[in-house]
Amino acid sequence: MKRTAIVFVCLAAFGMARAQQTIESPIVTEKDFVWYAEQKSAWQEAVRRNPKDERAWLNYYNAARYMGWWGDSSDSIAHQVVVEMGRAIPDTYTYNMCAYMAIKLGHGEGTDGDAYAEAALTMLPDNMTLSDYNEWVCYLAMKGQMERMSQMAKRFFESGLYSEAVLRYSYNELLGMDQGGIILANGDAAVIPKWLIQEGMREHRDKTIVCIPFLFVKEYREWLSRKLDIALPQWERGWSYDDYERRLLQTLIDRFSRQLYFSATTPPSVTEPWKEHLYNEGLTLRYSPKSYDNMAVKRRNVEECYMLEYLLVSFRPEWTSGERLSANYAVLLADLLPYYAKHDERRYKWLMNILVRAVTNTSLSGDDKQMFFNLLTDNR
Repeated sequence: MKRTAIVFVCLAAFGMARAQQTIESPIVTEKDFVWYAEQKSAWQEAVRRNPKDERAWLNYYNAARYMGWWGDSSDSIAHQVVVEMGRAIPDTYTYNMCAYMAIKLGHGEGTDGDAYAEAALTMLPDNMTLSDYNEWVCYLAMKGQMERMSQMAKRFFESGLYSEAVLRYSYNELLGMDQGGIILANGDAAVIPKWLIQEGMREHRDKTIVCIPFLFVKEYREWLSRKLDIALPQWERGWSYDDYERRLLQTLIDRFSRQLYFSATTPPSVTEPWKEHLYNEGLTLRYSPKSYDNMAVKRRNVEECYMLEYLLVSFRPEWTSGERLSANYAVLLADLLPYYAKHDERRYKWLMNILVRAVTNTSLSGDDKQMFFNLLTDNR
């Protein structure tokens, strides 16, 4: 009977170990609310058993905060995790990083998140993870510390941790831009890979990458003002966030006009004020006060600039965001198919094959894939 009890205990421990999974950013692997809730409970049990386990604390915190991506009011839960972590592992890299993130995301105590960030940066682990690099590249860029950001981005690129599909999508965006262009983008997968290309590959350094959300940060605005030699408006009482964002972007548009591009992944709510003057050139939307033959530019980008053959074969599992960006080619380039069907049958077959394979090689659901296929057949 005693031996049987021991076996049951071992099996229970094994089951618990299997239940815990590393919590990755949703841009890498997107899960649903139930999965994050289950993982929160599993990692909570892990820190209960071993209160000094930094990895368990990090996963516990990430599960709690990612529950909020699905509309759950989990800020109080994530806040409580950080409070508990501060009691258990106060002078550690993991606590300082999580305390910084908590303040940045609005569920931490105090307002001096920079103190936690700088403390964490003095304790960087030798084997940094994807989330470590993501956090610190963004922090250093947001604070306008571009020399430090450049070093971190180079190290990030050389680590090999970043998605090849996401890098290639950003590389193609940059290839389609004119020399000295300025691209406005929103979101980790739209901004970070461009920094990695510039700092890790040392390519496309003539172009300026503007992270739209960072424009609200004083240090970032000051850096951008110096780089572009432009006076950006300061916040005035009575303005909403949307008002201020539009004034900042309008200032850039007024000064740089046709040098300015938006990534096509930018939310329509951001680009709405200028939609009548934005022209799709493939993967980017170019601002122009006057109409022009953007479809000719789009064909040039597809025929001469973009490197598209990588979409034909997938050699390894990709990030959720990488697969969505690959499928996005079908959305953005489908309107070229009618022209090629009429004027260049060889080019039509080439592009159709690439766009079909770009969708086929993802793990999207059958219904989602069919939606993209319908878009392609509707443009034949």
